[in-house]
Amino acid sequence: MNNDPEWNISYYFNLYDQRNDVTAFMRIGSKPNKDEKSVFLFVMDKGHVYGLRNATPCDEDRRSCSGLTFTEDGDSWRIAYNGPLFDFASKEPKPVMSSLDILWKPVNPVMDYHDCVDARGAELSAKTASEHFEQFGDVSGTIAIGGSSYVIDATGERDFSEGVRDWGSPKMWLWLNSVYGKDKAFNATKLSTQMGDVDAGYVGTESSNDPVVKIDIDIGYDGGLPVSYVMTMHCKSGATYDVEAKILHYAQLPMQGSKDMMLVETISETVMEGRTGYGIAEFLVPVKQ
Repeated sequence: MNNDPEWNISYYFNLYDQRNDVTAFMRIGSKPNKDEKSVFLFVMDKGHVYGLRNATPCDEDRRSCSGLTFTEDGDSWRIAYNGPLFDFASKEPKPVMSSLDILWKPVNPVMDYHDCVDARGAELSAKTASEHFEQFGDVSGTIAIGGSSYVIDATGERDFSEGVRDWGSPKMWLWLNSVYGKDKAFNATKLSTQMGDVDAGYVGTESSNDPVVKIDIDIGYDGGLPVSYVMTMHCKSGATYDVEAKILHYAQLPMQGSKDMMLVETISETVMEGRTGYGIAEFLVPVKQ
């Protein structure tokens, strides 16, 4: 920890249940030098987006905020929430009583982003959390929203980050992941800064991760929103992976702490090596003035 007001420690989880077509993504982040702890929790189902965003004064409990709690259970995580989420389909979002009781089990070894970048890449990404770890997992449990209840059989991604997190620092980022069955997944991250781009990520299995060192990507847009992408990931081993993706659902979220940036969270269906997978594709883009 240093004295920078934007120094941050954060925990993030997501999941996608293909059978129920239910998505959830959530984060708890603390900036103790600003006495600020923030949370978001969003669930998408059947064309609806339900969510919660809040900020509170900081405390020592980095894994709980506004009723959302992340608890380590061996090498797994338990995620719990019981309270209102707001239905953003309404002109004036209405509270809907909701609950999550989730067990998030890791599959691959934890991926350290330092394995992807050289010294210049580490310098370029220093203002977006210098310590960054990723992992994909197998997710089970229940989600209830209003009169709907889902038994969850899903896959997902989690990350842990520590360091300066200045949302206004990057010009853009892409954070893409997809899981195939429950035995293989990728994460691809492209960060654009004033000084240059940084590529990172992994292709992971139960036993290993192959760090991503370069990403070539072409994104398709409709009305300013991403609808597809075609990507090649170049890994440290020399292997390359081609991915074709289409966006199934999305939610637009103004960024806390930056009026100039918009976060577009999407569920994408991807094809890699002849297998179809699903995951969240996140796009941080400038707000159109």
